[in-house]
Amino acid sequence: MSATLPQRKPPAWQRLLLHEELVDAARGIDAMRPVRRAQLELLLQKFSLSASVAAALYAFALWVLFYALGPSPRVLLWAVLVHSVQAVRYTHTRRLLARGPVPDAELGPELHRQTRLLWMLGGAWSLAPWLLMRQGDTASMALMAVFIVGMVSSAAAVLSSHRQTVAAFVVPAMTGLVLALAWSGGLIGWIMALALAQYSSTLLKWTAQQVDLLVDSLQVRFEKENLAQRLAEQVERVEAGSREKTRFLASASHDLRQPLHAVSLFTAVLEHALAQGPQAETVARLGNSVRMLSASLDGMLDVSRLDAGAVQPRIETLAVHPLFVSLQNTYGGRAQEKGLRLRIRAPGNLHVASDRLLLERLLGNLLDNAIKYTEQGGVLVAARPAHGPAGEAVRFEIVDTGMGIAEDQQGQVFEEFYQVGNPQRDRAHGLGLGLSIVRRLSALLQHPVALRSRVGRGTRCSVQVRAVPPVAAVAAPPLRAAARTQLPAHVLVLDDEVDSGTATAAWLGAQGCRVQVVTTVEQARAVLQAHADVGAVVADFRLAGPESGLDFLGEVRRTLPGIRCLLVTGETAPERISAIRASGLPCLFKPVQPERLVEALSASA
Repeated sequence: MSATLPQRKPPAWQRLLLHEELVDAARGIDAMRPVRRAQLELLLQKFSLSASVAAALYAFALWVLFYALGPSPRVLLWAVLVHSVQAVRYTHTRRLLARGPVPDAELGPELHRQTRLLWMLGGAWSLAPWLLMRQGDTASMALMAVFIVGMVSSAAAVLSSHRQTVAAFVVPAMTGLVLALAWSGGLIGWIMALALAQYSSTLLKWTAQQVDLLVDSLQVRFEKENLAQRLAEQVERVEAGSREKTRFLASASHDLRQPLHAVSLFTAVLEHALAQGPQAETVARLGNSVRMLSASLDGMLDVSRLDAGAVQPRIETLAVHPLFVSLQNTYGGRAQEKGLRLRIRAPGNLHVASDRLLLERLLGNLLDNAIKYTEQGGVLVAARPAHGPAGEAVRFEIVDTGMGIAEDQQGQVFEEFYQVGNPQRDRAHGLGLGLSIVRRLSALLQHPVALRSRVGRGTRCSVQVRAVPPVAAVAAPPLRAAARTQLPAHVLVLDDEVDSGTATAAWLGAQGCRVQVVTTVEQARAVLQAHADVGAVVADFRLAGPESGLDFLGEVRRTLPGIRCLLVTGETAPERISAIRASGLPCLFKPVQPERLVEALSASA
């Protein structure tokens, strides 16, 4: 068994002089480097021209006064000594300031140089009592004490940013005075010596406390700045990762949707051709699989577009009743297929301020999720007036009698690809992107979403939207299906992807249209010049060459206004989406559902 010997504590004077090295060793040189730089800058700021002149005048007044009381060569000797040291210190400081910021490697050595210069100055002042003061003269002793105490007190206040420089000046100056007073003898001399020794000790302790407070505050400040910088770097890394993920999703979505667009249309052609044949069931299953894949890819596309900022809401006044009618038409059949009762309630003439398409998508995703995870009972969609943080609001609620969500999973269901009760990743339940899209739409529209759920009892989701008073509401147009006409007899398809253009032609051909497919803008112009009976043009956005499909359709709309124009694209870049919106051209995003293609071309202009 061994005992640890106690460490011998260094004397107070040694701790005072070595404090900087001890602190740097304990806290780390790198961590203390900015603190030392700040201390040096504070010291240099105090060594201004006016401060140096004031110190020189103070010393000048001392030796002139004593020289007048008793001319002596010793007085002149001290005057030369003290002014020489002051001149050296001032010259060194001015040169240092003229050089600019001190390099990190020179911070410690420069602080030591400043300490040595002040030690030399303190030593010069320590000689003042020995060279100027008359032995046994009480008045001379008192005058010298007043001058040196005044100089030391001022120096302690000025140099209180750095412990060693304070000690380097105060200790020799006060030691010389105390010893000189004690040497002069007499009761008064000893009393003054003891009193000034006590004063010196108190002054050094007070100054040390001020330096420690300054060093601690500087270290806390620089630690906070360092922490803020590291936090900003981490945030930048996270945002960069998010941007990379968004770019990857956007690129992957575009590249995957091109062939999927063709597969979807070719499958629709097969379903149409083999509807009465022995392979009808197989082709129907193929079509269902393609639609599931298309829905999954649409979810990925929505996520990438929302993250890329490509979706910007158009806030307008919306009536709740037509919105609920649309939800009923869209999801009523799906609920009926599962044997569920879908009830929709909206009392009163409620109006809200939101984006019609985005709000319907947000509520639709919540409703689709409720139907998907409810096996018996039903789903209720309701709206009622409420009070929100910004004033009057309408609270939309989707309540189901489904399986419910455990409390520890309720925060995770809004994350990408997370699904409750689907560990096998059954694709019949989708990819798990619906609620992550809800979270993004909620943030985009500033419509808070809340969720409450109990396992085995069901789930209640609420969405709060700012209400608009009915008196200020703009009457919504009556809900009716878009006017339909026959498909154009002759359709021109412009697509530089051969498979995609061929698939579009095959599907429209199966609907009775005569279709011509071209891959360049020049070929498309030639067809329009040669065939006056072209009734519609379907163009892809991205084409080989300098012109895009959007440019070409804009030209067609200006020169041939009677021709229907339809843009088909797989783009997700925000600037291109904005350009498409600004054009006012009808647009479908790949992979296009065959029925939507027919509806778009059948709608009257």
